[in-house]
Amino acid sequence: MTLIPALIASAAMAVAPPDWIVAQGSGTCSATDVDFSDARHGLASCAFSDAMKTSDGGLTWAVFPTGLQQSLVFAHAASTSELYLARLGLYRSSNGGSTWAEVGNLSANFGSVFDVHFDGSRRVALQGGNILYSTNAGANWQTGFPAQTDVYLDELHFPTSTTGFASGGITTEQGSIGSVLRTTDAGAHWTLLAFTHGQITAADFRDATHGIVSTLSAAVYSTADAGASWQTLATLPDNAYLTDLGQRSDTHWYGVATNGCVYETFDAGAHWTASVCDPSARALVALTLGGGPAVAVGSDGLVLYENRILEAGFEAVP
Repeated sequence: MTLIPALIASAAMAVAPPDWIVAQGSGTCSATDVDFSDARHGLASCAFSDAMKTSDGGLTWAVFPTGLQQSLVFAHAASTSELYLARLGLYRSSNGGSTWAEVGNLSANFGSVFDVHFDGSRRVALQGGNILYSTNAGANWQTGFPAQTDVYLDELHFPTSTTGFASGGITTEQGSIGSVLRTTDAGAHWTLLAFTHGQITAADFRDATHGIVSTLSAAVYSTADAGASWQTLATLPDNAYLTDLGQRSDTHWYGVATNGCVYETFDAGAHWTASVCDPSARALVALTLGGGPAVAVGSDGLVLYENRILEAGFEAVP
């Protein structure tokens, strides 16, 4: 049988690659954070003291033991050889993860190291309810914000070298509390801002004045005045509990959720849709755009890689 060339071409055009694909090699790693040093090389922290690396932009991963004997919650890839992980303390590898040594002495303090910001030799660390800063690459630390009652923090964002935000919250039988702090001197001093919309579960700030947060009530809010005021943007579909947010552009944003879905908006948060969901509903906990395509990581080996055709500097066409 002879096929008409036009029909062959039409059939080929009808078969499009999926927008998102499941990455390979992540095994049973329940990832807790992910970061890329360049377009190809990334690091993810895992629960139960493992970590994993990729050298092809996030398509395939290799899990390896760290020997740190703790469930890790933070990952930073400064380069292919210089890697950082954290939980009880902050740990550095100078040989691509083969060996690890503690930076400074944060493990002597109370509380987990949830997040760390790197800027040259300056570091800002969120440990327990305290925000610490270092001017000598973490060898010594000073307190920028001491822990306070009813202030709960788990995330740092520095859109500029001097302006940063810390966010988080807690929900109990007594109610839901959201916390936002701002620094304008690279973490040495912090101002507590008013946020009355409940526990913040994810946040992102694209510059010194513009940011977005999601809350436990599945609402998304934005600020255009450095956190002085917040405007309601939308209620998320599926009552989604977002664990991380990322902004590709002024209008195209991503959120990952505990139900295993990646949500996207192409109109600056007014409308959100689930672009991909894990059939087993494994939780997604972290997202990065640092390598170009979005990479989302989560529980029980779940890693999702953005495979859609990207145009105009990785701007996706909805």
